[in-house]
Amino acid sequence: MAHRIGFHFHPGSSPLHRWDARCKFFAMMALTIGLFKMQFAGLTLFTLVMVLGFAASRLPLKPFLRDCRTWAYLLSAIFLLQALFHPSADHVWTSSIPLTWTGLELATLTCWRLLLVLCFATLFTFTTRPKDLQDAITWLLGPIPFIPARRVALMVSLMLRFLPLIMDQADEVRMAMKSRLGTERKNPLRKIKGMALPIFRKSLGRADELALALSARGYREDLPLQLPPVPGKHLLPTLALALLVLCSTPLVTEAIAGKLPPWF
Repeated sequence: MAHRIGFHFHPGSSPLHRWDARCKFFAMMALTIGLFKMQFAGLTLFTLVMVLGFAASRLPLKPFLRDCRTWAYLLSAIFLLQALFHPSADHVWTSSIPLTWTGLELATLTCWRLLLVLCFATLFTFTTRPKDLQDAITWLLGPIPFIPARRVALMVSLMLRFLPLIMDQADEVRMAMKSRLGTERKNPLRKIKGMALPIFRKSLGRADELALALSARGYREDLPLQLPPVPGKHLLPTLALALLVLCSTPLVTEAIAGKLPPWF
């Protein structure tokens, strides 16, 4: 369990660990929305921001790169699908190969955006305690009527906590299968069954234990949330990051260059 970085919280004293969770949550939302609107220049800028964030949080690179191997399979499949099946006439080599410059550009942008979102999400969960995230979501949804803010916050917090647990359980089951030569089976369905059933059983057991623990500790949704005001020094980097995201989107870039369409 200790070797995995993705979606795990690791205690620390870095500036990102000390940053208020409410500010981090707003910054993460702005980043997620803005990254899917950016082109190459904006993505390059926020790649540098991501590297600075990794350095500031002291995130260990070796386990992180090991986790990236799992993402590489998904991103490679997305890249190939978009590059090969994008309708366009500008073929790279010959007309018999459905590979176009437009498809390559779109596939590169899509995978770059997804990779940055995953990296920033890893940085967010690495530096934010689940309890702080739960309080931040409760604080955000509290003023909205007819929404059970504490219940929604608990569900989000549990989802972020159970996802790495399930991934860790999958590693444990895989190692147990390997030690018993279960990976030598030729039938892929038997391999899937040997992996899925233990993970499913362990996950249900964890869920039962969690429900009993919540009941034993008297979980209630009507308890008031007592949080101090957001410190001003924590708001400044949030506003600066949001402004940087806004300035990196194509619409603002066109507005600065005076190229907005006439109807705007």
